[in-house]
Formats: sequence, C-alpha cells, structure tokens
Amino acid sequence: MDHTWIARNVYDALPPFAIVAGHDSDNDPIYVGRAYHNGDLLPCKIVPGKQQAYVAWGGEEINKHDFEILTGHHYSWIPASGGFVPPHALRVGQTTEGEALYIGRGYFSGSLTPGKVHPSHRCLYIPFGGKEHSLEAYEVLVQPETWISSSGSNIVPGTVLAGHDADGDTIYVGRAYHEGDLVPAKVIPNKGCAYLPYGGLEYVKYDFELLAGYGYGWVPDSLGSVPPGAVVCGRTSDGEALYIGRGSYNGSFTPGKIQPSHRCLYIPFGGEEVRIDSYEVLVRS
Repeated sequence: MDHTWIARNVYDALPPFAIVAGHDSDNDPIYVGRAYHNGDLLPCKIVPGKQQAYVAWGGEEINKHDFEILTGHHYSWIPASGGFVPPHALRVGQTTEGEALYIGRGYFSGSLTPGKVHPSHRCLYIPFGGKEHSLEAYEVLVQPETWISSSGSNIVPGTVLAGHDADGDTIYVGRAYHEGDLVPAKVIPNKGCAYLPYGGLEYVKYDFELLAGYGYGWVPDSLGSVPPGAVVCGRTSDGEALYIGRGSYNGSFTPGKIQPSHRCLYIPFGGEEVRIDSYEVLVRS
C-alpha cells in the first residue's frame, strides 16, 4: 500500500507527504489523522496552525493530544452520501463493536472539515465548534491504486477502463505473469480472459489482476517515453519497469505494455504482439 500512518502529537512538525483534508473556517489547513477515544479508533482532524486535533464522538468535538497522521500519494476524494462509501474507501478505524469507520469530509460553516463516515448511522460526523455534527452528503477518501486478483469475466466496481476491442467489447486495465515478467494486459470480460504481448505473440491468461481506483488519466507520448505520474504496471525479469499504454489499431483502442528500452508500446492483437510508436500513457493525477 502507498500509505503510512505516523504517530505524532500536536506539538510535532508535520511529516512529509501528509494528506490535506480541507481547511478551517479561517482557512487554516486541516490534515487527515486518526486517534483513539473510549476504545474506538476514530478519524481525526489535525490543525497544525492551532496545534490542535479533534475527533467527533458522542455528540461532542473532543480534543486529542496524541494521534496518527496519514501520509502518502495519489489519494482521491469521491462524492457519497447516506453512510455509503465507494469501492476502495480507506478504512481508518473502527468502533468497539468492530464496525469499520472511514474518513470523509464535508462543508460546514465556511470550513471543509474531515470526520468519520459511520455507515450504520448513514452519515458523516465532523467535529466542529465543540460539537459533533452530522452531514448527509460528503466526500470519502479513496486509497491509492489497487491491484485485485481476478479471473474469467469478473469485474469489480472502480476497475479502470482502457478502451474497446475491434468488435466493440469493453477492455479494462490488467496485468499477468508470463515467463517471469509481470506484464500489462488487456482484460475483456465478455471474452472471459486477459491477453498480453510477449516475444512477438499474444498470450491468453485466465488468471490476472485488475487495476481499480480513481484519479487516472491518459496522456499522449511516443517512442518509449512516459510522462510524470505514469503508472508502473509491471517489470521484466531483468527489473525493467513496464508501463500501461494504449493505442489505436485495426478498429480497436487497445492497452498494452510500454517498454522504454524498446522505445515503443506493444499491444496484444490478433494473436500477435503489435508495435506502436505513438500512444497514450496511463497516469495518476
């Protein structure tokens, strides 16, 4: 996982790559944290400018001196409501009864304040102005990129769309092992399998991983180059990084592997490994 919880107290300096959650009503930045209270592990709002941290619990805003702060990269905030959390929401803590709690944020009195999404209560609770306030609509913090083991026609919510086959079938971003390489693959649920390019041929795989998550985009590039933020999807047995690219070919919009040392994108198509010089690269925004 591309995230870390770091123990801190209100007088410590912020660690590198701390995750910004929002801002107080006076525009002080607020960061994502978690802290214990009465046996619950709760999402926490951390306000370094005020040397304060708070949790929402039992109708009150409760001050905490010691907490953990979330650090990492590539998080996204996804709209939700009514206690719902989207796929790959970051589980931050739990109640003493074992119910999972998630980090959410919402607008209140000129602030954008993080708090706890409590699914069984069908809301987000935020700590603000000495009280615990409930919000029906909010955003949920979603984890960095996630690779999910799959097979056949199974697709999970949040799987990254890559393009379409020549017959119009939808293609998703995947990867699979072949000859010691971890290779970007095209996953076509309607065909019940994945395909990858290797050694001049297209290989069929029935067990593979799917890429799921949010905040992805496609950026034009060519000749083995990749832009900043390009997603490392796999590696050769020699350790060279492979990236996800996609290109147009014979009526398809097909993903495959960008191998920088070969100065191209390879896609699997029609039983062959097809070389494409100009393509788009999958990146995290």
